Amino acid sequence: MNESIAINGEKFSLEDLMLLTGEYEVKEPKDYTLLVARALENPMKLPWLLREICDLSIREEEQRDMRLSLIRVQVDAELKMNQDIQRFQQRRYVAQVIEILLFNDLMLAPRDTVEEGEMD
Repeated sequence: MNESIAINGEKFSLEDLMLLTGEYEVKEPKDYTLLVARALENPMKLPWLLREICDLSIREEEQRDMRLSLIRVQVDAELKMNQDIQRFQQRRYVAQVIEILLFNDLMLAPRDTVEEGEMD
């Protein structure tokens, strides 16, 4: 699927918007969703989008949706990695950087296991 949708005169991948929103029908994506879609479309633009990303003001009730959209991108990238390794590594990296910037950690990051006797 390589369909695109025009929003405010800018083209976005319908597949990316569906992934980010978690919906099969894209109605009115939030501004933060469109910002992530821009970064996914061209990961090399990420350095120039960092200010906008860091300046995002996401309401508390929308933070869960934002984080889930970033996790969906990471899971999708892992599942499709064998199709185009460079493309999907870049997409996973974009989602991880944004998640760290906004939430200070990665939900899908491997956790260090605490061995018995290490906790005092």
